[in-house]
Amino acid sequence: MPSNDEALLVTDNAQETETEILQPSSSSSSSLPKLSLKCRLQRFALEPAIFMVLFARYLMDAVYQNQILYQTCVTIMEYNASVCRPFLGIEPGTEDSKKIEVKVQTYSANIMLASSLLESCLPAVLSLFLGPWSDKFGRRPILISIFIGYLSSSIILIILTGITSSTNISPWLYLLSAVPSVLSGGTCTLITIMYCYVSDVATDDKRPMRMVLMEAMLGLGILGGLMSSGYIYAATNAMIIYTISCSILLLGLLHLVFFVPESIKPENIHTGSRIREFFRLDLVKDLINTSLKKRENYDRLIIWLTIIALTVSIFSLEGESTLTYMFMRQKFDWTVKDYSVYNVARIVIQVVGSILAMVILRRFMKISVVSMAMVALACSVLESTVRGTAVYAWEMYLALFLGMMRGVLGPMCKAILSHVTPSSEFGKIFALATSLQSLSPVAASPLYTSVYKATVGVYSGAFNFISVGLYFLGYILMAIIFGIPKSTSPSNVYQAIG
Repeated sequence: MPSNDEALLVTDNAQETETEILQPSSSSSSSLPKLSLKCRLQRFALEPAIFMVLFARYLMDAVYQNQILYQTCVTIMEYNASVCRPFLGIEPGTEDSKKIEVKVQTYSANIMLASSLLESCLPAVLSLFLGPWSDKFGRRPILISIFIGYLSSSIILIILTGITSSTNISPWLYLLSAVPSVLSGGTCTLITIMYCYVSDVATDDKRPMRMVLMEAMLGLGILGGLMSSGYIYAATNAMIIYTISCSILLLGLLHLVFFVPESIKPENIHTGSRIREFFRLDLVKDLINTSLKKRENYDRLIIWLTIIALTVSIFSLEGESTLTYMFMRQKFDWTVKDYSVYNVARIVIQVVGSILAMVILRRFMKISVVSMAMVALACSVLESTVRGTAVYAWEMYLALFLGMMRGVLGPMCKAILSHVTPSSEFGKIFALATSLQSLSPVAASPLYTSVYKATVGVYSGAFNFISVGLYFLGYILMAIIFGIPKSTSPSNVYQAIG
């Protein structure tokens, strides 16, 4: 869903001064002029747009899956509409719908798999180009492009839903809605550019807090969308849900266009061919060379072990997310509302758990960064184990409490990377890590889907034990990093991480 947005042409002195303030130097904030209220608000202008796009996307998520299940039932399986109605997720399943649940889910899983692959492969590759491209031509063109792509996707869903009100369609047509967002770079590129923007406008001493604030906006957007989805859907229908999401995305796009300034100084924006620069392979080659070059002591090993551990955790998360809703329906006969409540509880518990982990374990008990990552992975192992063995619905919530500290894994892994990587190279290493994480569904979705399809009629929770093994592998990798400082001469960097 990318669209090219011309870089802002700042011609008057007032605009130039404003952009310079938004682009702080690497020095302390004390060296900066006192900011006006307008400039202060502009420096935090991106967060509302991020909240809106995440809210809108997750508002549609479960409804989108239910639409695929329903159209699979009535179009592919050719069952009666009254039998298939529970697949819309508004009401509990009937005896007739439960008899065909496995058959419908098995086929629908293939569509979910295709959607997951489509939304992960191309964006992961595009982010390797779009990140360096934005260093030359600005962040706003990419951000606006991504928002337009998401808006276009929601419009396609509205059109498809309008068609289904009069006639049934192939569930495969829902994949068309992913095309605009994929072509614009998707969530992978959004996160990459989002953190680039924060790095541009925040001073060194304020940057960590801005990162935390941006993470909070991501979480609040997801939480709000998931919390609202089930209740709005139960009171209305899919068309209303998609229309609300489309309106929010349009509002976010307008906010981005009119209130979010460019974070790069006008004089630093290149004037060359944007299209030709986008296809330069030298940028990717430099990224690869940076990640593979020899470093002091065990720095290169630590970088790769950390990236692998983080990628493995995302691999598990992506594999589970493809199947979790269908697993809940099959195992506990949950509706969209039940699933929304569960997701809200999951996010709240993880946020509270992460705060407790940082305050109690990190601040007061002075546990190292690597040890915190190990705690998070251990919690992940416990959560997946309980989910895989769950017999009653309340055990799913027990699993959430056991895994409540898993949310600190990502920040701790990024902290490790920042300690062992020079600041001039962190952007490249972070871009590589993000792309690998985004590519994980390419392998995770087929693996988890094939296991689920093979076991859904016998033991539908079997796929959770794939996650148990992968999280334990990540724990071992972190344990290796934990042992490295003990086997080398004292180092400030190694002491900082573990």
